Amino acid sequence: MRHYHLVAMSLLCTAMALGGCATNRSELQIGAGPSSQSRSTNVSAPTAVIRSVKDERIFEQAPRQANIPSLGFEGATQATAETKLRAIGRKRNGYGMALGDVLLQDGQTVESVVRENLASALQDAGYNVRTGGTLDNASLVIDVRIKEFWAWIHPGFWSITVNTDISTDLMLSTMPNSIPVVVHVKDPQQIVTDSAWIEAIGKGLEAFRHEAARKLPAAK
Repeated sequence: MRHYHLVAMSLLCTAMALGGCATNRSELQIGAGPSSQSRSTNVSAPTAVIRSVKDERIFEQAPRQANIPSLGFEGATQATAETKLRAIGRKRNGYGMALGDVLLQDGQTVESVVRENLASALQDAGYNVRTGGTLDNASLVIDVRIKEFWAWIHPGFWSITVNTDISTDLMLSTMPNSIPVVVHVKDPQQIVTDSAWIEAIGKGLEAFRHEAARKLPAAK
């Protein structure tokens, strides 16, 4: 009997941790994070230009897995392109049922967040960075295709794991083939509040910056 009480209490705690405001739509501000090097411009460093960033994620109306992008309210089929560009996660109750949405704040998109974080990674790799405009005197030109950018939760017995998946293909002017940058980060949480989403996604973006800087060609 004591075992059943413990299980029931665990399920109740999980439901409470996931259920607060789970039916609404949160809007979060996600930063680019600091570069590990100085932000001061090195005039002798080569220039990299991020020419384009395109969100190529595929949303499903009722996916069987939490890591597949979806939307509540109007649903994925009726959602506007602007809403999809800002969607980064889905809230769930204690039984794993999808409820409200997690969006970037108005003015931010998945494309702009990836652009900012890639610019930070390029600075870590030793480049001066331009995020658009003329390609004159650029040593490296990059086009980015976003395949995955999604945060999702996995209810556990004693805690909840917020997972962040980020996957991009970087097409470089100096290489014939694209470079994949793929990260998956797990962040255990007791209660999934807006700040918990921000923390988990921030850790995913930090891993993305490190992986991108590692794979990018060193500035010469």
